[in-house]
Amino acid sequence: MKKFLLLTMLAGIAVAGEVRYDCLRFVEAGLANDPQIAEARFGTESKKEKIQSLKAEAILPTLDVSMMVGPAPGLKESVDNWGDTVDVYDFSKMGPFWGVQAKFVQPLNLGQYRSGKRALEADVQQKSFAIENALLRKEVELQTYYYNYLLALEMKRLAADAQKRVDEAYEQMEEALDDDDPNVSQMDFLNLKAKMHTVKEGVTEAELGMKRVQLAIRFSLNLQDGDVFAAEDTVLVPRKEKLPLLEEVRLLTLQSNPELKQLSAGLIAKRTQMDLAEAKLAPEFFVLGEVEYVKSWAGNRKVMQKDAFAEDAVNKLSGVIGIGLRYRLNFWKQWAGYREARVEYRGLKMKEAYAADGLMAKAEEQYYQVVAAQEKMDALKESLKASEAILKGAAMQYDLDKSKTGELVSAYTQNVTLQKDYLFAVCKYNVEVAELIARMGLSLKDYQSRF
Repeated sequence: MKKFLLLTMLAGIAVAGEVRYDCLRFVEAGLANDPQIAEARFGTESKKEKIQSLKAEAILPTLDVSMMVGPAPGLKESVDNWGDTVDVYDFSKMGPFWGVQAKFVQPLNLGQYRSGKRALEADVQQKSFAIENALLRKEVELQTYYYNYLLALEMKRLAADAQKRVDEAYEQMEEALDDDDPNVSQMDFLNLKAKMHTVKEGVTEAELGMKRVQLAIRFSLNLQDGDVFAAEDTVLVPRKEKLPLLEEVRLLTLQSNPELKQLSAGLIAKRTQMDLAEAKLAPEFFVLGEVEYVKSWAGNRKVMQKDAFAEDAVNKLSGVIGIGLRYRLNFWKQWAGYREARVEYRGLKMKEAYAADGLMAKAEEQYYQVVAAQEKMDALKESLKASEAILKGAAMQYDLDKSKTGELVSAYTQNVTLQKDYLFAVCKYNVEVAELIARMGLSLKDYQSRF
């Protein structure tokens, strides 16, 4: 038992570990492990099977063959009441019996078959583009998780550094007060102590943010117990991909947006549904046939019947083949189906007229948000540089004059606040770019290969 527990623990140690990805591989792993995406893809496979089923029904959709074996009575000649010689059953002498019956129907409505096949193929395309759009939305979500993880990492680092510096200053001021340093007053000490709750709150929020984003990542990657995610990036920096021009955004949206492709496939599907409904208004032609063959080796008892196609009271060979015509008398029902398909088609045509402009407008709006996020990030970066210079000057003054505690605390608080704001601005910029990529209809891998 102890040996089994030891092996189990060793196996757990071997399986558990650190999962390390960069942003692209993190997105790809998240897509591969997402159960909803897998379910949607399975839905596409079921639609493809419908096409295969339709193809299979194109040739002899109805082909029934039945066979049976058993004993059959023999035959003997007898004279009836009118003096005629007839064959009657002789149950005293039985023989083997075998029979087969086949029936087939082959429709000749090729137009309906083609329209139905095109409609199913367009439906599969619609589903594929819908999945592609869902993948793009999922990529945005996963990139948000990745950059929020880096943000939480930076915030933990910033909070820990702030806590360390405040603790050092607290100890130094405590020692100065104990030594009755005239440059340090009790008010300076209380002022610093009052600032400590802000730092502690930052530490708590950073730890909470990391726990929350780790939970989301664990679910997205389907991590096992004991596995821990760690990003290959160690710091949160602005994305390195080149930002496209506005005209490039518009052009890529028209070329790649899956919603536009889905709409085009929907128009084809509705058009073919109209054709199918219209074809059903016409009569349907088909070829049908039936063959029945029965053979008994009981014979007529005088001589064993060896002719395989001889007919008598037991043996039989019959068949029929011909062209059939079927016309549905409930014409109004088929006409209603045609009108419904026509209305839906016209509705999609109306949507097509403004869909491209609407999607381009959304992409353009997102482009402006990216530019605004970039400008805010750059402005905070400049302010952060100035804040670091102010903090450096305040530290030098504090070294010369310990009474300058208030100025040092104020400069450091401003610097920490600007660092936090800058990190949030970088994270927001990176996520806004991810949203722009999805609005254009590109995957992260395609975007990185282009830019």
